[in-house]
Amino acid sequence: MEHQIILLPKDNYYGWVGAAKDYVVRFGPNVTADPDSAGRYMTPQQTVTIAGAPDGYPAQGDIQAWFRANYPSIRMDYIAAETPDDFAAALKARMDANDRYLQPDAPFQLLWPTEFPKVMQPFGVNPDVYRRWNLPGHDGIDFRAPREAKVFACADGVVKRVDSWNGNPQDFPSGNRIDVAHRDGYVTLYAHLQQALVKVGDPVRAGQVIGLADSTGFSSGDHLHLTLKKTGATAAGLTNFPRDIIDPSPFLIWPAEATVEASGSAPPAVSFPWPAGQCLIGVNGRADGRMQEADFTAVTQAKMEAVKLTSTAAPEDVDRLRAINPAMFIMVRLFASFKGRNYPAAQFAQDVQHDMGQFYQRGVRYFEVHNEVNLVDEGWTTTWQNGREFGQWFLDVRNRLKAVYPEALLGYPGLSPDGFPMPLRTNDMRFLDESEAAVQAADWIGLHCYWVDEAGINSPAGGLGYLEYRRRYPNKLLFITEFSNPAQGVDKRIKAQQYARYYQMVRNVPGLGAALAFVLSASSGFLHEVWRDEDGSLSEIPGVLGRR
Repeated sequence: MEHQIILLPKDNYYGWVGAAKDYVVRFGPNVTADPDSAGRYMTPQQTVTIAGAPDGYPAQGDIQAWFRANYPSIRMDYIAAETPDDFAAALKARMDANDRYLQPDAPFQLLWPTEFPKVMQPFGVNPDVYRRWNLPGHDGIDFRAPREAKVFACADGVVKRVDSWNGNPQDFPSGNRIDVAHRDGYVTLYAHLQQALVKVGDPVRAGQVIGLADSTGFSSGDHLHLTLKKTGATAAGLTNFPRDIIDPSPFLIWPAEATVEASGSAPPAVSFPWPAGQCLIGVNGRADGRMQEADFTAVTQAKMEAVKLTSTAAPEDVDRLRAINPAMFIMVRLFASFKGRNYPAAQFAQDVQHDMGQFYQRGVRYFEVHNEVNLVDEGWTTTWQNGREFGQWFLDVRNRLKAVYPEALLGYPGLSPDGFPMPLRTNDMRFLDESEAAVQAADWIGLHCYWVDEAGINSPAGGLGYLEYRRRYPNKLLFITEFSNPAQGVDKRIKAQQYARYYQMVRNVPGLGAALAFVLSASSGFLHEVWRDEDGSLSEIPGVLGRR
């Protein structure tokens, strides 16, 4: 199915709508005047058709540059049009040709070169970094590609260069590298590879596996760097980059429209071990220790469908929760204190094994392995120095616990989101990339979404944080293992209303198992998040949610 949305200028909006009316009737795209809505629409599989009026998007400026900076993975279909009449004429030409995008000349295009639909660093950004190499900005696109991930040729061509890294980035800054020459003077360069699977002179087809990804040469983490060149581009003034380097972005085809296997077979359909439209409405239980009577009252009043406990809770809490709701989904976070110590995987697995077994015997199968592991208090800098070391730690813990509890479904823990102020934390997305081995081995992925105002609920840095995880891991089951508004000055009735809207918003998100608000209660701390006081009195949150 084609996911297309047309972006129109706000000025004379209905004039532009009238210009697009017949095209919309013919091909069925959606229409909006909000660039952010276009960027989020059916992401990451959409095409955004832009009515390219002069100064049509004053808040964004150069609308194509804005999309590349804010939604670098989308496919743009830009139509230069001075007026709605010009736009109508361009769309009519497409309708006359019965061609949604009118590409009769088959221009040079690039298939997506990895299996992962995520751009890590767009073309042209970070000029302060790259000026040391006499470049006006980043000279290519960095794609997400874990170590040993397949790298695909972007177009038909012939291999013209293969570099074998000798371990010295001064000699080979691109590490293991492949250059492929294409028609019309185009050349693609694939850098930082683990291994080249082709040799100079080999013909290659678009979608053919030509190498495996890594982080060789000047590189700080696993990824694929792609550079595109066009013979004569620098001399002709077609680029401000040296060595004929041009922006690959306009040539790229989003993976949903590309064939990335040599066989030409379509990518498999995404499926999850979770029914569609069933993101459960849930909450974190008591933050420390066993649930108390007032906690069960809050769960009952709020009509919860899911509860996440810590492994320090009482196993009997499971029985009480199922007495409230026989279909109650229960998850357990494996808890231990990391503060100020090195905590080896073997010791952690040994320490949590008994408590985990108490819940496992009661039928609990979903276990989150620790929590916010990109924080100093949770092990960063003491037990692991980066995501890669955590990944190794996670795999060790996973293997030890699976040997004892083979049916356990062990989840990658929710990270402390970088968009939310917190001291002593390393960047969550960088940490996630570095711990790729753990993410892939996990049975599911946990994530945290926080906001402090109304706008934050619909922000990718807040309530919509799960969208980034879905873009990165289209086939993984996700759980929002924590969400809340922890702001001090917001009344809890307002927070409850926000939570009710949030539950409704995520209810039908495919592959999202549950959204678990934080938190029912705590012996200390979390004053602006708890649903009840320590004297047992409930806030307005459970009652408001119970009337949803």
